[in-house]
Amino acid sequence: MRKLIAGIVTLFSINSTMADSESQSPPKQINYRGGLVVFSLPGAWTEEYEPEAGGLFYAPGDDTGTLRLDVITAKSPNPVTSADSSAVLLKIGNSHVETLPTGAAIAKRISREVDRGNPITTYWWSVASAAEPDLVRIASFSYSILSSQEQSEHTALDLSFLEQSIRDIRFSSILGK
Repeated sequence: MRKLIAGIVTLFSINSTMADSESQSPPKQINYRGGLVVFSLPGAWTEEYEPEAGGLFYAPGDDTGTLRLDVITAKSPNPVTSADSSAVLLKIGNSHVETLPTGAAIAKRISREVDRGNPITTYWWSVASAAEPDLVRIASFSYSILSSQEQSEHTALDLSFLEQSIRDIRFSSILGK
């Protein structure tokens, strides 16, 4: 019986150590589409890119969350300044918008749905950046998890990291990037 208990304790210890090492691995810088947007992710996360769509990022293992990123670049018919970033997000339907120290603006929301019988929770961030004289970019992030994982410590750590990373996002001011 002692060997069984010791084995179970060792197994939990190994799983905990693996989760801790993943969340504490040095962050890596993501230069999405050649630097169009730059942000950080945990070093162990996998990156996948679609040729005509966005990026997909996730931690190794089963039932881990999935971060998606899509970026829209638009040319405004009128001159813009960083002060216009909040107005862009408000205009597309976000009701709670915060201006970031960089001049960009961020809006957040949470949705809950059922996908193939599985309850899913998705955390959404939209970040708008206006670059003079007439460019506007919106980076749309979504992080989806099984709803049963909402209260887990691992999810809390991931969300904390992602929130800070997204708030620290940098946008290229060059149209071609």
